[in-house]
Amino acid sequence: MKFTDQGVFLNRISYSDSSLITTFYTREKGLQKFLFRGGKKKAHNIFPMAVSELSFYGRPESELQNLTNVEGSFSHSFQFDPVKSAIAFFMAETTRKCVHEGDADTELFDFIVGYVEELESTNDLMLFPVSFLIGFSEVLGFKPLIEGRGMGIFNLDAGTFQRVGNIAERTRRGSGVDIITALLLGDELPKNTTKNAREDALEAMLDYFMIHVPRFKDLDSYEIVKEVLNG
Repeated sequence: MKFTDQGVFLNRISYSDSSLITTFYTREKGLQKFLFRGGKKKAHNIFPMAVSELSFYGRPESELQNLTNVEGSFSHSFQFDPVKSAIAFFMAETTRKCVHEGDADTELFDFIVGYVEELESTNDLMLFPVSFLIGFSEVLGFKPLIEGRGMGIFNLDAGTFQRVGNIAERTRRGSGVDIITALLLGDELPKNTTKNAREDALEAMLDYFMIHVPRFKDLDSYEIVKEVLNG
């Protein structure tokens, strides 16, 4: 049976001398794996976070569909930018660790595509990974709750911001938390945030994901994205 769907490319592994097993997050079927025969010669549209129109066939209940064609949905010039491509790799790995096979969610798909479009168009990249994680936590249903200003302690366990910490719970504070607070409240960020503050903000959000997302562990892409953004 033949199908078409829109998908965001997340990962690929070698299957043979010429073929690949590819992973996409698709609009209609959620996280899906495909056998792409001859894919190593057709992989010009296959790179992290590329949004494509997919053609494939197979039984609906099969865990591995047969991918026959991949056509880019729009321009992806970010693949040629070393900073943007590192961020795309980070986004792809994060997405792959947060979603499960077969869990279709059009709101989540549209969120991901929206951030891909923003990555394509923006040059404001220093806090892009932090902003992505905050937005991703919202669409996944565990966005940190902040009720007002002056809450300088991020309670990672409760997902709240507080004035007073609790030694029984995991918390973060400091300049990185100030960045997260500003992003959540829509406040203006300092014009020149420091390297350490940006790293602290990203580490705090990754710690938060590790607590609230089952199977979410250290990201291979973290050190790469940290280096290209702060190098």
